[in-house]
Amino acid sequence: MSDDRNERIRRRAYEIWEALGRPEGGQQQHWAQAEAEILGEESQGTGSVPEGAEELDPDGAPKRG
Repeated sequence: MSDDRNERIRRRAYEIWEALGRPEGGQQQHWAQAEAEILGEESQGTGSVPEGAEELDPDGAPKRG
């Protein structure tokens, strides 16, 4: 994985963690969500949530339609 991509994922995971109120634990989930978002943006060239990924509310629960 490129250093630039890793940095983008790290920053996004931090944003997710902050949006959730800085809870203890969950680092792997935040990283996985951030990675899915960044890789999806790269592959689709958009800022949308990648197909198959769940968009989460700030509390970490899947968004409901």
